[in-house]
Amino acid sequence: MASLAHISIIGPGKVGTAIGVLAARRGYSVAVGGRDRRRVAAAVRMIGRRASGGDMSESAAVGDIVLLTVNDGAIADVCNSLAREGALRPRAIVAHCCGALGSDVLAEARDLGGCRIASMHPLQTFPSEQSAIEAMKDTYFFLEGDTAALAGLEKFVRDIGGVPCRIGPSPRHKALYHAAACMASNYLVALMDAMLSVAQEAGLDRRTAWVAFTSLIEATLNNITTMGPAKALTGPIARGDAATVKRHLDALKPLKNLQRLYRELGLHTTALAVRKRSITAADSRKIARVLRS
Repeated sequence: MASLAHISIIGPGKVGTAIGVLAARRGYSVAVGGRDRRRVAAAVRMIGRRASGGDMSESAAVGDIVLLTVNDGAIADVCNSLAREGALRPRAIVAHCCGALGSDVLAEARDLGGCRIASMHPLQTFPSEQSAIEAMKDTYFFLEGDTAALAGLEKFVRDIGGVPCRIGPSPRHKALYHAAACMASNYLVALMDAMLSVAQEAGLDRRTAWVAFTSLIEATLNNITTMGPAKALTGPIARGDAATVKRHLDALKPLKNLQRLYRELGLHTTALAVRKRSITAADSRKIARVLRS
């Protein structure tokens, strides 16, 4: 049995319900609270016999760990309401699972309720409760907040099969972490769409282009995993081939937004090629001039 034995899930969406299921499997008692009684009841049924349901205040009051898994925009309001009602146990760990917000939005839980506060973001996408339950094994949970809260959450994350990882202590660190996550997921999707648009302009249909380029994408990801980004870099910029870069830019002229994206990515790629030492400083300046022209 866990030393922090009682978990409160406030806002039983996909993430909250999945965490509740995994916590119950490890022997935690799970109190589910929310405004929508039907969603609370559905979460309790999924979590099983170790779960109970109630309103937010009732459920929060029993938690050694209180997880606010409500919509991001409601986190501060829900936390403030619980703190002002006296619904939080002193020294309870109060945390949210939002990627973009830091633990500072929970300040009233600390200032009014005497709680320890943190944020605990699982770096994964969860299309459904069941997929979330399955995906959380070995998922990295990125934590920041009060030191005492982090120690308790690290154990809890390990108990539900995740991998805890601390980020820096300031709100800026949380924002930078979330920016990196967006670049890894959302911007990768946007980059793949941009690639397909350029391929379509070359006369390929998008489906054929995706099938054809998938093996290249997968091989590149594998090379990054095994060698790191710099050593995995290939292509014209890595070879110092400014003439090819210019041909690309000329061909992209009718696609102004995509040309602009190519330029910005090219500049970062140039810096990466310098780091790889596959081009000289002189090569770098030449390519940069072409990209900025």
